[in-house]
Amino acid sequence: MFRGVKRWIISSGVMALGILAVVAEPMKVSALHPLIADLARQVGGERVEVFDLVEEGGNPHRIEPRPADMREMQASAVILASGKGLENYLDRLESSLGDITIIEVGRTIPSILASEDPDHVCTHDHDHSHNDLDPHWWQSVDNMRRASRVVAMALADKDPEGREYFMENAGAYGKRLDELKRWAKVELAKVPREQRKLVTAHNAFAYFAKEFGFEVIPVAGLNKEQGTTPHEMAATIDAVRKSGVKALFPETGSSVKTLRSVSNATGARIAEPLIADGNGVGDDAGFEGMIRHNVVSITAALTP
Repeated sequence: MFRGVKRWIISSGVMALGILAVVAEPMKVSALHPLIADLARQVGGERVEVFDLVEEGGNPHRIEPRPADMREMQASAVILASGKGLENYLDRLESSLGDITIIEVGRTIPSILASEDPDHVCTHDHDHSHNDLDPHWWQSVDNMRRASRVVAMALADKDPEGREYFMENAGAYGKRLDELKRWAKVELAKVPREQRKLVTAHNAFAYFAKEFGFEVIPVAGLNKEQGTTPHEMAATIDAVRKSGVKALFPETGSSVKTLRSVSNATGARIAEPLIADGNGVGDDAGFEGMIRHNVVSITAALTP
């Protein structure tokens, strides 16, 4: 992975042999989720070259690897997946790639069971064979701090010489996340307790709600693949009326048609879309960008 490089240096008309410092060839790492790619860059720094299979703004639920993608993954030292059943194709991918290490970053992170919430509705194509785990663990700042250590250890396993570097990066990133959480708590404290309810497209925010003291009221059938039955619509409208919330939150990339019908029936307005799956772009890309976007949007919509 590392090599010494010699170069002829011309200085003051004299030809001299200079020996450059050891040059590191970055270790190739593939990520199956945009937030995991962001995390790999934060922890891996200059010692890694990250291939983001989804790319900024993409949908991690809809992955169809092209031949070029397979070649990138085949050339990687390690592949980082989100885990908790989100990538229901991992067995097939492992079979196709052969002897390539795949790490499910979220495997050891504390889980929330979808079945813990009787109103849970998940319209994405998750694999719920993992004891019906809610796979959206990345909606927690504390969980992302834990994940940074998981990634640091995974990278160090493939690049032992970089262990201290990876752990230091994970520690520095953890301190940034501590500051992010403190800021988020101050901002969200502006929302009255009776308004701390998130009416969202589907239940992607349970980890966020648990961490910051909110309740999630998910609405069924707000993506392109699934509609809402009259019974579901009536139940949703009733739940929103009883909640007393004044704002409804669509998600980036989701249809707002049904949500608009709920808005018309209840008087609750449509707020700025939240980022559920790390598919923000520009300043909203990456984990920190996603959390800041969501906190600002929630605070603006629910604060008097």
